[in-house]
Amino acid sequence: MKLLDPVNNAPIAIRTAVDEGWRAYRRQAWPLSGFTLVAGSVNLLAQLVFRQGSEALFNPAGDPVPLAMLEAAAALLAWMLSGLWLLVGLLHGAATALEGQPVRIGLLLKPDRAAMVRSSGTIALITVVLWGVRELADASASLLILLQPLLAPLPLIARLAVLVYLAVDQLLCLPITVLGGAMPLVAIQSGRRAIDPHWLQALGLLLVVSLMLLAGVLLLLAGLVVALPVALCTLTAAYRQLFVRPGNRPTVQERG
Repeated sequence: MKLLDPVNNAPIAIRTAVDEGWRAYRRQAWPLSGFTLVAGSVNLLAQLVFRQGSEALFNPAGDPVPLAMLEAAAALLAWMLSGLWLLVGLLHGAATALEGQPVRIGLLLKPDRAAMVRSSGTIALITVVLWGVRELADASASLLILLQPLLAPLPLIARLAVLVYLAVDQLLCLPITVLGGAMPLVAIQSGRRAIDPHWLQALGLLLVVSLMLLAGVLLLLAGLVVALPVALCTLTAAYRQLFVRPGNRPTVQERG
């Protein structure tokens, strides 16, 4: 298993990543936001259908309703696939925009199935790790309550610290998976290798990207049509700083 080695050992230049991401978005705002609107609408519709279906899973007598279960399962699958479609398409679009090339919305709308499969594996692996951290912390807290109640909060504090560390450590795992073509375990380990030496800079970038997304949410979700592409353009710019050599930068037009 060969890891992706950073081509640049310097810390992430946060200001540069933000500036490059914003300029890339401004150059290709219509296709990036248009794709976000289309894929995001499908994702939102799937969520609404899932909620409606999940409320009717059982009849008043407590018996399962097969049709409602099928509807909820289909909506859940559509929600997951549309979310992957959105993230993968935007990352490809961001990479192309950062190259100064035009982003064609038709290619964004065409799902990159291989990247979606890799991304689902990466997300699943990180989810399992986070679940394990939570379960271990809860079990430790329960044990300390029996032995020494005053120490019971310590595992919960440790859990929060580990979750923050992992969130920062895997900040670039999806760009590495989608744009770098790495399999899930390679993407996670490569991201950790690149970010660990400059963890504080990565934390700063995570806070900046989180504020962008929060601003989009506060604008009644409509702002996410702009905030999400800008955030992913910024992450892609940071990924390029660490992993992409000049003159060797694949774009969305090169996808098969």
